[in-house]
Amino acid sequence: MQNEMHSENAERRDVGTWLENTTSQDPILGRLFPQLRRLAASEAPVLLVGEPGSGRELAARAIHNLSERASHPFVVINCGDFSDTLIEAELLGVDGGNPPHKMGIFEQAGSGTVLLAEVGELPARLQQALLQLLERHELKRLNSSTSVPARARVIASTCADLRARVSAALFRDELYQRLSAEKLELPPLRDRADDIRGLARHFLERCRAHLPRAPRDLTPEAEAALRSYSWPGNLHELREVVEEAALRARGERIGVEDLPERVRGEQRGGPLPSLREVEIRHIERVLQEARGNQRRASRILGISRWSLSRRLRKYGLQPRAEQ
Repeated sequence: MQNEMHSENAERRDVGTWLENTTSQDPILGRLFPQLRRLAASEAPVLLVGEPGSGRELAARAIHNLSERASHPFVVINCGDFSDTLIEAELLGVDGGNPPHKMGIFEQAGSGTVLLAEVGELPARLQQALLQLLERHELKRLNSSTSVPARARVIASTCADLRARVSAALFRDELYQRLSAEKLELPPLRDRADDIRGLARHFLERCRAHLPRAPRDLTPEAEAALRSYSWPGNLHELREVVEEAALRARGERIGVEDLPERVRGEQRGGPLPSLREVEIRHIERVLQEARGNQRRASRILGISRWSLSRRLRKYGLQPRAEQ
C-alpha cells in the first residue's frame, strides 16, 4: 500500500514538474507564469481581466492545471451565452422535471474549478446566489430547498470594467470584492509587440500539425506587417490570421501578400478596423468554411450555437442555407 502511495505521489510530482516547465516556456503564458503559479497555490477566487481574445481561458486552465485540483474537472460557462432563466439552471441545477435531477456546473465540477466567463453578464438574482455560494460553499438547485455542497474553486473572467458596473448599480459590490481577492490583468496583444513574432511562429507550428504542407516560416515583411497591426481581437485574431495565411500561402514562407487585407492595409496607414468589424468578418469566413452549417461553425468558433444565433441577429447576418 505504501509503495502504491509513493508511486502515485511520484507520478503526481512528475506531472506537476512537466506542467510547470510547459507553462513557463509557453509563448502565450510564459511571461505570466510566476503569477499563475502563485494563484494556483491559493484557494481564493480569481478574477481575470482582459480584452476579448487575450487568453483569459488559457490562463484559467493553466491555474487549474498547476493546482492541487488538476485531477478534477475544469468546467467553463460563458455567462453571456444564456438567457436569465437558462443561466440559473445551468449554474445551480434543477430538481424535478425530466430527468428528475439536473446537476448544475458547480456540481459537475466537483472539487475542480469553474470558470465563469464574462461574469459581468450575470443577472442580479444570480449575482446574489453566487455571492452566497462563495460565502457558504453550498447551493440550492431550482425547485429545491435542500442545500448541496459546492466544493469547486471559482475563477471569473471579464472584458468589462466591473468597478464601473458596480458604480452604475449593475454589479454587486460585495461580489466584486469577493471575486477580485486575487486579480490578474492580461495585457492586450498591441502591448506585446516584441512577442508577436514568437506567437505567430507558435500558431504556425500548430497549423502544421493538421496542415502538413503549411509554410514553415514567415518572411521579414510579413513579420513587420504583423508587428504594425493593432490586433483588436488579440491572440484569437492572430491565430486566425496565421491560419488563414497558411492556407493561402504557396511557398515555404508566409509572405505579406498572404496576409488579410486589413493587416496589410494597416501597415500602409489604412484605417483601423473595429472589434465589431473583425468579429463580423471572422464569423462570415467561418460560416463560409462550414458551408452554412451553424452547428459546425459554432464548434469552430468555440461558442454555443445559441450564442452564434444571437450574434447573427445582432449583426444582421443572413447565412446561406446549411449544406
